[in-house]
Amino acid sequence: MSISPASVPQPEELPPAQSSGISFRIFLVVVAALVIGLGGLLYYVVQLENRFEQTQNSLESNLRAQGEVLERLSQRLEQAEGRDAELRGEVTVAKNRLGLTQTELQKARQITLQLAEQQKQADEQIATRLGQLQQEQVATKGALGGLSTDVVGVKGEVKTTKVELEKTQSELKRVIGDLGVQSDLVAHNRAELEQLRLRGERDYLEFDLRKSSKRQRIGPVQLELRKTDVKRQKYTLNLVADDRTIEKKDKTVFEPVQFYLEGYGQPTEVVVNKIDKDRIVGYISVPKAKETREPMKSS
Repeated sequence: MSISPASVPQPEELPPAQSSGISFRIFLVVVAALVIGLGGLLYYVVQLENRFEQTQNSLESNLRAQGEVLERLSQRLEQAEGRDAELRGEVTVAKNRLGLTQTELQKARQITLQLAEQQKQADEQIATRLGQLQQEQVATKGALGGLSTDVVGVKGEVKTTKVELEKTQSELKRVIGDLGVQSDLVAHNRAELEQLRLRGERDYLEFDLRKSSKRQRIGPVQLELRKTDVKRQKYTLNLVADDRTIEKKDKTVFEPVQFYLEGYGQPTEVVVNKIDKDRIVGYISVPKAKETREPMKSS
């Protein structure tokens, strides 16, 4: 099948006026785009100029600062060189003045070595002595430790003795004797009697008297046991003093039996602290100092 030229569509032709309007609008768009592009390019160029100017100013400031630093460093270097020259001159002058020679330097080194050796020996001696002192200190500490232990033990014993002494003193009592005279402290046992001896105020003579035909001398007196009453805890005895015999009848345990010896102002006392069958045990308390003589009394 063939196509005839008459059947092919032909482009429509626009009127002249309409074609001119389209071309003008395109022109305006192109001009506007060029204006905008030129404006942006101009702004970018201005910004580049500003940045370049700022960078240039900063570089100039840095260069000026570096120049000042270099100037100061140069001045200091010149001063240092001058000072170095002065020091070199002073060293030269000092060497010339001291006149140090190689021999003198060698001698000085030898002296230094000798001093160092002597110092080393002294240090070794000091270290040895310190070791000995430390050993002695350890031994001394050990001895002090043992001594401290002993002291603690002694303190404990002293404390115990003190407690016992206070207890004994609290148990000792003064009573009225058979003559109506205030008696010395009365001991109820051997411990209390020892405490009375320690006071040193009177002499104490112990006795163990049994019933017999013979009298027993106890210090300045003679005692003769006549009888005992174990149930009632009483006894009767004769005592002989200053050639006189005095009977002490029905006396009780711990009762001070008093009598006066010639030349003594205080009474001598007999105290019995134990009564058995035909036997009494006790002590005699005699004043130490003689005073104005008083007549012998009896009860």
